[in-house]
Amino acid sequence: MYCNPLVLLYYNKWTLNRKPLGIILKLFPFVIPLILFKTYAAKRTKLITWKKGWTWYHSLISLIIKLLLCRSIIAIIRTINNKNMSLN
Repeated sequence: MYCNPLVLLYYNKWTLNRKPLGIILKLFPFVIPLILFKTYAAKRTKLITWKKGWTWYHSLISLIIKLLLCRSIIAIIRTINNKNMSLN
């Protein structure tokens, strides 16, 4: 599932100091428009073709997992970086 790197950047900046519930709730303003566009493009145009058995909710779940995974990796890197800066 392709996701624009700018979407990842904006999502990470928007959820920088949020608690887990806020991080999850702030997924939807990013994910829903992307899924709506992708579903429209798959049904009305030939821009996107899904493999047999793949539907819009597979795209929704994969996009949510990707955003949360990237957000988690960046949070881990940020934590390690802050610990290294405090040690110096």
